[in-house]
Amino acid sequence: MEALEPAVNGSKATLNTDKKTTKEKDKPKRHLPALPSAVSAADMNNVEYSGLADRTAVEWSSLKNYEMFSLSPDGSFPMMKVSRSKAVRLADREVMMVGSGRCFRVSLSNHPNKTSPS
Repeated sequence: MEALEPAVNGSKATLNTDKKTTKEKDKPKRHLPALPSAVSAADMNNVEYSGLADRTAVEWSSLKNYEMFSLSPDGSFPMMKVSRSKAVRLADREVMMVGSGRCFRVSLSNHPNKTSPS
């Protein structure tokens, strides 16, 4: 008895039953390093960041993703825009849905504070 082979328009169709193994061979696996972790809080340093807050408010839509902003002109309670409709409060990492509004850009600064050292 002859075995029937599937054909489409006169050409033989190939049967590929092992698709998973061929895709794995095409993509090499990336081995990325893990993040280093601190053993305890005693291994960490105290840091202070100074920042600059804009004096004029800008529209929410004009902020770029991952740009810091505040709802108040003094720059308190900084937040970060993470997508077109989401922001994250940096104090507690709480995600907030945002449609529109005005806010004040906040930029972290590496300029030294003008206070005298004690």
